[in-house]
Amino acid sequence: MKRARARLGKGMGMFANNKGFTLIEMAIVLIIIGIIIGAVVKGKDLVRSAEMKQLYSKYMATWKLAYDAYYDRTGWVLGDTNTAGNTGARDGHCDPATTEANLVSQLQAVGIEPPGAGPTGSRLVRTYTDSTGRNNTLTIAFDYRTAQGNYIRIAGVPNELGVATDRMVDGENSGDAGDFLYVPDSTADPLAPAVWPSAQTAPTANAAGVFRLAF
Repeated sequence: MKRARARLGKGMGMFANNKGFTLIEMAIVLIIIGIIIGAVVKGKDLVRSAEMKQLYSKYMATWKLAYDAYYDRTGWVLGDTNTAGNTGARDGHCDPATTEANLVSQLQAVGIEPPGAGPTGSRLVRTYTDSTGRNNTLTIAFDYRTAQGNYIRIAGVPNELGVATDRMVDGENSGDAGDFLYVPDSTADPLAPAVWPSAQTAPTANAAGVFRLAF
């Protein structure tokens, strides 16, 4: 009996000496958790940045390059006729109603490979999920205003993507200056470029990103 009590006393003494985490150990654990969370967030930012660059280089910029190449080869403006067979009179003004099929046929007729189709199956449409989880549909059209001349209009551009594209094109995100602009109302005549809204706010219905064109 005495031996049993002695063993029990030893066991209780062992538990009594068992200590919890020290403040230093807890701080180390919190630092490690913070590093892991930071790495995850940074990884997401890198993925989003790569997606933005791809949208610019393989979608927006390729249509601008196709427009310039078409003008260099023909002296005509891409998208200034929307008639069957593209045989209508040309006035040097882009027609926003020009169909994708007509744009493609105009380019292919002079040996220029049109920009490829995206996941949507369209060469003019792309989708982008912004950092708030909003799904955005981007649509390219060639348009004209007397005050601005010909330009590429990209409807549905979320502000965070517009800001990033502006930095890539102009080296800043002013929105109202340079070759890539923000227009709150793409139906206005003339267009009134403005500073980009906060990157986290949802784009308004008629807002668009605009690429200035030289011709």
